[in-house]
Amino acid sequence: MFPPRKKSTKHVSSIENVSTREDHQKDLFEVHFLGIVPDIVISGSHTRDREAQLVDRIEEAQIEGRLPMVAQDDEKVKLNISIHGFIVLGMKGQEVLQRHPLHTIAQVVQYCDGGTINNIAFKIGNINKPVFSAYIFQCLSEEQASEICQNVRAMFDKVTEKNR
Repeated sequence: MFPPRKKSTKHVSSIENVSTREDHQKDLFEVHFLGIVPDIVISGSHTRDREAQLVDRIEEAQIEGRLPMVAQDDEKVKLNISIHGFIVLGMKGQEVLQRHPLHTIAQVVQYCDGGTINNIAFKIGNINKPVFSAYIFQCLSEEQASEICQNVRAMFDKVTEKNR
């Protein structure tokens, strides 16, 4: 389901969160993993904003059959969001399937597929490179998708607040 993790120069031995255990539970979301759209280049177009361009690339991948339109039950995962980034866990919460540091999250976009399915796309990449990948998750509701976006924003706020 997930590509092999790239070796990192940093080693994190456990999932840590500076918040309390109760807060940690609010940072853990059960969602469905739709897939990855690699090698996305977003232009500096003045006619379409970057969010719309990202959603366009995702929908193109769905139309071309490289990404499913609807997630299957066996693609359910737990998404943990902390000041360290986001981690995708298996449903038992023990197996780490993906890990992305906060500084690699270039954008998080919540969008509805035109029907009733609410998705979240994490645009992941290196700030020095124009090419990104999008990790797409299907949420259980619009409220859950909004909560995930708010949670990511709160983590960025915590980190920038620490550095002031």
